[in-house]
Amino acid sequence: MVVGHFCESKKHLMSSSIYCVIGEICVKAEMVQPGVYRCKVSPQPPGLVNLYLTMDGHTPVSQVLSFDYRCSPNIQLDGQIFPSEDDRNKLKWEDYQVQKRLAHLLFATSNNTSILSSRIPLKSLNEAKRFALLTSSLIEKEWMNFLKLDSTNKFSSASTRENLLELVLRNKLQEWLLVKVAEGCETPGHDSQGQGVIHLCAILNYAWAVRLYSLSGLSLDFRDIHGWTALHWAAYCGREKMVATLLSAGANPSLVTDPTSETRGGCIAADLASKQGYEGLAAYLAEKGLTAHFQAMSLSGNITKHGMPTTNTLADSENVYPHKFSEQELCLKESLAAYRNAADAADHIQSAIRERALKLQTKAVQLVKPEMEASQIVAALKIQHAFRNHNRWKLMKAAARIQSHFHTWKIRRDFVNMRKKAIKIQAAFRGHRVRKQYRKIVWSVGVLEKALLRWRLKRKGLRGIQVETTKAMKRDMTPESTGEEEFYRISRVQAEERMQRSVVRVQAMFRSYRAQQEYRRMKMAHEQAKVTFFFSLNHT
Repeated sequence: MVVGHFCESKKHLMSSSIYCVIGEICVKAEMVQPGVYRCKVSPQPPGLVNLYLTMDGHTPVSQVLSFDYRCSPNIQLDGQIFPSEDDRNKLKWEDYQVQKRLAHLLFATSNNTSILSSRIPLKSLNEAKRFALLTSSLIEKEWMNFLKLDSTNKFSSASTRENLLELVLRNKLQEWLLVKVAEGCETPGHDSQGQGVIHLCAILNYAWAVRLYSLSGLSLDFRDIHGWTALHWAAYCGREKMVATLLSAGANPSLVTDPTSETRGGCIAADLASKQGYEGLAAYLAEKGLTAHFQAMSLSGNITKHGMPTTNTLADSENVYPHKFSEQELCLKESLAAYRNAADAADHIQSAIRERALKLQTKAVQLVKPEMEASQIVAALKIQHAFRNHNRWKLMKAAARIQSHFHTWKIRRDFVNMRKKAIKIQAAFRGHRVRKQYRKIVWSVGVLEKALLRWRLKRKGLRGIQVETTKAMKRDMTPESTGEEEFYRISRVQAEERMQRSVVRVQAMFRSYRAQQEYRRMKMAHEQAKVTFFFSLNHT
């Protein structure tokens, strides 16, 4: 319900259609009486949004007020809205099913008796002792904290049972990992549906499992039968805390799942998060995936450029952006920095791929063609490569110039109109001049034809001369051999498509303030997870 009054100069608006804008949602306002409007808006995540009345959905015709959305029991911590009790019960039931699978996998696949009866190599025994020494104090500390909380009776019985179950699973996971370390097993098994322990923990948002896995030496990028890692499952389920913990522990965000009928080139974690509607999380994973891909190519020596995309941390952002900026302005600035980093990393990766393709073409030409011809073709390839880079540089420079002059669109429009008029005047003048010359040429040719050819030399005129048609050269349209293997060419095309999708994911944040908030929240969670992870490693 919106109540107010119109000024004398705005009273004519009372008979017009009025819309109410709350955040990014625009709904039609129904007039109860003059100065009183009512509207119904769908639920939104908690936070401050702008509220105002408008005629066209963009321009305010009233005072812009800040409206506060409060958190309700129907909104989960991950930002998804579940208005009904049935949906919440369904989610609890799904989590319960995953917990059963995790418990079965931990209790059914660990065989302590076989370890005791078999001879363990000395190296594996030392690793198992080190792991037990590092994790036993952690488990004991968690039990002491749980007993203290249970004695205070500040929590409900349901939450207490949930904490107890989680602590039992944590204790069993420590024992299960201890057996795997003693066996020297580097690839843990799967359950009946193809997921491993780390995948089920990612689905349940058990971030504490990441630290135990990292201490055991098992890979966090272990894949299930469909090629999904724990980071893929965490992104698919929207588990921001789990994603932050996995990234801080060294999980690779640029890994691709196995190809399917829908996605021939596979999906990265950002694609899975975007499919489920987590746009901010998808943008953050896309940026991290491009940066990780660039760093991997730099370490392997595939990138010769020294320009390294830099990502601003939360502390750097707070130092750069003073406190006078609002939350919306900070989100916009961080979104711009993320897009700049993603575009820079994608540009470096594509340049490295083009350079490698040029080297392969050069080697293929040198092996097939003679020496002189090969040197000429290689020089032509280098010139083409340099021209493409120069042309791309000109396009980027032009795009930057257009962006810098975006707010001066009126001057640009006037200039275009003046240029069109000038071009029309120039075209009219050139046409007039050509027509004058054409008349002179036609008159001169007519005199030449009549006086010399037809009368003096008694020959046929110009109209009687038969012009022989020359056969057009047939151009070989067969594609040139690039010297690349077929699988590398296909994988390169798929990698370029994934990079373009990643840049688009980051760019899509500008259309949604909610995605910008989710990106900033994910960035803060990642920074906090990195501090916690490194502190725990130094402490152990």
